[in-house]
Amino acid sequence: MNKNLLLALSSGILLGIPFCIPSLFFLILFAWIPLLFLESKLSKHHNPYLIYNYSFLAFSLWNIMAYWWVAQAHFLGAILIILINSLLLALIFWFISKARKTLRISILFPFLIIWLGFEYFHTIWDLAWPWLNLGNSFASAPSWIQWYEFTGTRGGSLWIILINYSIFEIIRREKSFKYSQIVILLILFGIPLLYSSILNDIKPAKLDGNKSFALIQPNLDPYTEKFAPENEEKHFDEFIRIADSICRKDAPDFLFGPETLILQSIDENHPSASQHYQKLMDLKNQYPKTKFLIGVHSKIENESFNSALLLSDSVPQFYHKTKLVPMFERIPFDKYLGFLDKYSLEIGGYNGTYSSRNETNYFIEKGTAIIPIVCFESIFGDYCAQRIPETKGFICMITNDGWWKNTAGYLHHFNFSRLRAIESRREYVRVANNGISALIDSKGTIIAKTSWWNKTILSGNVSLLSGTTFYTEHGDFIGRICLFFAILLLIFVKIRTYTHRISGRKY
Repeated sequence: MNKNLLLALSSGILLGIPFCIPSLFFLILFAWIPLLFLESKLSKHHNPYLIYNYSFLAFSLWNIMAYWWVAQAHFLGAILIILINSLLLALIFWFISKARKTLRISILFPFLIIWLGFEYFHTIWDLAWPWLNLGNSFASAPSWIQWYEFTGTRGGSLWIILINYSIFEIIRREKSFKYSQIVILLILFGIPLLYSSILNDIKPAKLDGNKSFALIQPNLDPYTEKFAPENEEKHFDEFIRIADSICRKDAPDFLFGPETLILQSIDENHPSASQHYQKLMDLKNQYPKTKFLIGVHSKIENESFNSALLLSDSVPQFYHKTKLVPMFERIPFDKYLGFLDKYSLEIGGYNGTYSSRNETNYFIEKGTAIIPIVCFESIFGDYCAQRIPETKGFICMITNDGWWKNTAGYLHHFNFSRLRAIESRREYVRVANNGISALIDSKGTIIAKTSWWNKTILSGNVSLLSGTTFYTEHGDFIGRICLFFAILLLIFVKIRTYTHRISGRKY
């Protein structure tokens, strides 16, 4: 096999494994080494785009391994996600190589600045899809990454790049390396792990009581049951029956239901016009102590929302999902491509473009803040973190992961919840239609969870923590700084390339 091809495939496989077999997360620490050798080898090749071709192959394999399960819900959607992300990542790596070659510097500086800048950019534009941010690969190993409360996942990406580059340099300078390089590598690897171990043993300092809760995992097949109009009434009545039984027996402070529990849109200006809303209010009136938080479809005039609804008194509180799934829940760049709304891919019982307009960061119930997260939003650490108030409270995520069936997709999505708990140092209640539902503590440790694809109830007590972390106060500061300097760097590279061209110099 062609050696260049082997290097590209090796990196693709090593990058992909942690995202389909979470227990092998540590392979990400070596995954870039083959691609770095390939870039070094091709840096003087007469074809400047050859590294793009090989990196596209590597990133395509990475994306296929990470996203193949999306095809369970929509085959065309899976192809588009894999293709678009692979093209973008290959372009970013080509920019990195171009900057290194033009400026005649080590690849480390442009690699850090441009890659981390792009990871942040990939969380804020209309095609945002940050699933493969490198720092996410540690989602199944919370004991390694307690320091995410300072850096978020971008710090993990930084760590991964530094370790990969350090090992690459040691191997590359096999005959002339210094033992100091080994020492630096060990320090680079060991200090974050040691600090995580210390943080893991520290008990939460700002514990302010707890609240009892129960959640209902209906386990409705999204393909054959949940979104069938003829079954909607039956399913909702079954939820009301189970909720009534729980409230009568246990009287929890909170009762939770999953995403899109109510499919028919509730008019937020006139919620009582909804038959399902009225049934929920009737139940709430029977059990005034219990507050209900469920997923609904809602609307305000001509805008439709994928929402979380909190019923704590006679005035409902709505939170609108803001980070929408590109192409499925929202046509990217709809300000300019709104005419394509009718071609959006159907998923979640809705076909069209949701509105992302939202005016609520969290719910407040008698001094307790409940921070709602709806499904796809759990991938966006910066967005979730900056909604955390000083007030005591907890995070509640509602989701429907049944689309992906029994694949790595729902498992990795579950593990993202552990990252968000660490970053914010809040306990995290996860409510899923088909599982996995769970209670996760502020260290990312699973306190209790349900099994996958099982109709069940989970109850317990969620601790109310207050205060903020460095990350919730400052957000993705690493990503923002890197994006700023990446833009400046690429502009400088463009200018240097132009001056070289007009002077006839080669680089």
